[in-house]
Amino acid sequence: MFNEIYIHNFFTKYKIGKNIMLKTSNSLPIYTIHNNATVRRNQTLKTYNIKSDQNSLLSRNGFTIQLVNSQKCCIKTNTLIKHMYASRGYLTKGSTVYPYNNPYQITFSAFSEENTIGTITLKIDSGSGLLADELYGQELAGFREKNRKICELSKFAVVPEYGSKELFATLFHFAYIYAYNIHNVEDAFIEINPRHASFYRRMLGFDQIGELRTCKRVDAPASLLHLNLDYMSKQISLFAGSRNTDSRSIYPYFLTQFEEMALTKKMRQALYHRAIHDIPAIPHSYEKMPVQ
Repeated sequence: MFNEIYIHNFFTKYKIGKNIMLKTSNSLPIYTIHNNATVRRNQTLKTYNIKSDQNSLLSRNGFTIQLVNSQKCCIKTNTLIKHMYASRGYLTKGSTVYPYNNPYQITFSAFSEENTIGTITLKIDSGSGLLADELYGQELAGFREKNRKICELSKFAVVPEYGSKELFATLFHFAYIYAYNIHNVEDAFIEINPRHASFYRRMLGFDQIGELRTCKRVDAPASLLHLNLDYMSKQISLFAGSRNTDSRSIYPYFLTQFEEMALTKKMRQALYHRAIHDIPAIPHSYEKMPVQ
């Protein structure tokens, strides 16, 4: 499947009823991690409401990231993807997000008020394979033969007028947390139009593997890119939260270590909630997942 459209102190937490007071800096963005919110910040005290919605994971500077875990959210996400595909002349028949209760696949969408402004899907390798196997099965087989745990990013779409580095970074950080922190994935792949390859190399450190081919599902050229998630982890450790505007990558716009820790916990809770309510076959990584 063609997979993209567009391109020092410890944290402080004060819980007061349903509100949480966070030490923040006026010069830095404000984050709210819904339920058990935890944010590393200093100086001015601000108060935020904690939402009870299990699917709303993070609010950040005017947009909210949600786990696509309902029919309504799935329809909105599919509408965005199909619109973005069609606007670039791609076929849309195979662009639908899979059922939201797939235990090996997850979709995150960004919302500004009620508008869907961005989305990304990630699938963990399983017996059913990955979309990229159709064109690049041999290349992926080389990683599987080395017992590398792999995943595939797909259906990355952002409404152009909302296409900030911050939104890009947040969506990719969510995918990283799901793959690396929760599933211990080692390598990520994305199948893209070659004209966008420089974006992924510059912004995230992807490298190209395999030859240029044609994706018949969208009737467009395709390249397969690869990213070692240990490398991604190091870049996040070095640059996340710095918001260095001179950097060519988007890692300075990733969440900080403490925000990542809080979000990983929140994501585990949301996945456990989804597993016990919606999924008949619960993956091993969710079976003993505690709810705190």
